[in-house]
Amino acid sequence: LFLHRFFLKFFLKCNQNCLKNAGNPRDMRRFQVVVSTTVNVDGHVLAVSDNMFVHNNSKHGRRARRLDPSEGTPSYLEHATPCIKAISPSEGWTTGGATVIIIGDNFFDGLQVIFGTMLVWSELITPHAIRVQTPPRHIPGVVEVTLSYKSKQFCKGTPGRFIYTALNEPTIDYGFQRLQKVIPRHPGDPERLPKEVILKRAADLVEALYGMPHNNQEIILKRAADIAEALYSVPRNHNQLPALANTSVHAGMMGVNSFSGQLAVNVSEASQATNQGFTRNSSSVSPHGYVPSTTPQQTNYNSVTTSMNGYGNAGMSNLGGSPTFLNGSAANSPYA
Repeated sequence: LFLHRFFLKFFLKCNQNCLKNAGNPRDMRRFQVVVSTTVNVDGHVLAVSDNMFVHNNSKHGRRARRLDPSEGTPSYLEHATPCIKAISPSEGWTTGGATVIIIGDNFFDGLQVIFGTMLVWSELITPHAIRVQTPPRHIPGVVEVTLSYKSKQFCKGTPGRFIYTALNEPTIDYGFQRLQKVIPRHPGDPERLPKEVILKRAADLVEALYGMPHNNQEIILKRAADIAEALYSVPRNHNQLPALANTSVHAGMMGVNSFSGQLAVNVSEASQATNQGFTRNSSSVSPHGYVPSTTPQQTNYNSVTTSMNGYGNAGMSNLGGSPTFLNGSAANSPYA
C-alpha cells in the first residue's frame, strides 16, 4: 500500500459563531490526523498528517475558497487547476465536425470545452487528454479554447488556440486549380471537379508513384533514366509543349515516352549524335555532361546520344550489356 500517492483532506471548525470578525484568530490549536488500524493511536499507525492549525473563525476562511456559493469546492480543484498545453490538430475547416484532442493537465470527468463562446461535446480520455469535435464557424480565423466546470471558466489567461480555415481561401483554391491540371481525367468528368474528388485522385496518384517499392533493377534504372531525360534533356520547341499536357500520367511525369522520336536514346545512332554537334565529357557525371557546340535550336532532336549523363555502354557493362532500360522503347516501358 503506497499511501504517499493518496491524500485525505479534512475541514475542522470550532463550534462557535463564524462571523468574519468573530473569535480570536491568534487562539489557534494544533492538530494532527492519524490513520490507524485501531481506534486508539497506541496501535499500529499507518499514516500521520502534517501539523495543522485551527482557529475559531476557520469556517470563514474555507468559504473564501468556495467555487459556488451553494456547494463546497471539490478537493481536486483547490490544488490542481485544469490547463491546456496543446491542441492536435490545431487547425481545421470552418465546416466543423473534426475530431480534436485537447492536451493538458488536471482534466477530470465533467470538464467542458469551449471554442470561442460555443460549448462543444467532449469526452475525457485521460487526466491529460480530452477528445472533442470542433463546432462549425462562419468565418475563418483563430478562436480561443478554454475549459469550464459549473459556470467557472479556466485557462482564460493562457487559452488554447484553434485555427479555422475555409475551403475557398485564395491560396487553397489556387492549389486545387494546380492539382486539377495534373491529375488523371476520366471520361464523363465535368470541367470543374469537386474538391474531394481532386484530393482523392491526387492521393491515388502519389501512392501509385511512390508507394510501391520495386525490386526489379531494370525498372528502377528505367525510371531514373526517364526522370533524367525529362529534367535535363535539350529544350523542346514551343509546339511540342502542349502535347506534354495530353500524355498519360506516367509518360508525362516519369517517362516522356510519348517523345520517343525526339528523346529516345538509340545505340545505332551514336555516330550521328557526334556529327550533330554534341560532345560528351567522359569525366563528368553531371546531368549537364553534354556541351552543345551549336545552339540547341539548330540541332536535330531525333537522336541525342548513346550515353546519358556521362555514362556509356562501357559504364553499364555490369547490367548484362542490355541497354533496353535506356532506349525509350514503349515495348520495354513498364508504363506502356
